[in-house]
Amino acid sequence: MTQAGSLKRCRSVKRKALPGQNLVELVLTLPFMLVLIFFIIDSGRAWMAYESAKMAVRDAAYTASIFQNPEVGQQQLNFKIVASGLKGSGQVSQVPNQHAYRASITVQFTPLFGDLAIPTISGPIPLLPVTIPITYSNVTDVALY
Repeated sequence: MTQAGSLKRCRSVKRKALPGQNLVELVLTLPFMLVLIFFIIDSGRAWMAYESAKMAVRDAAYTASIFQNPEVGQQQLNFKIVASGLKGSGQVSQVPNQHAYRASITVQFTPLFGDLAIPTISGPIPLLPVTIPITYSNVTDVALY
């Protein structure tokens, strides 16, 4: 047999997949893929909570400076906190000796899997904190003429 003939015969041999090979590959890769997917989802939730807190503070400080009244800004901040579903509290106050108003907020973000822990003999070791505090502050000065 010629060398070219033996190469053709080698190329035509197909490799058979072993039974259960796909299942083993799935079992090996699935945990890493699930961790990655849930991390992406939880990161998006945390970013959404941060953006909601930021918008609530900016709107409250702006409202207080427009009406020249921190109580109106506080009402606006409380409304935005409830409307966005955040758990936390905020405060609106006037900057001393200025026409500017400061608003700040601290909300508690709860991750989806914040209560996961590794069980050990000496007690569970938490993988993530149960709640993550998100703090944002803003100062707004609007000159009305």
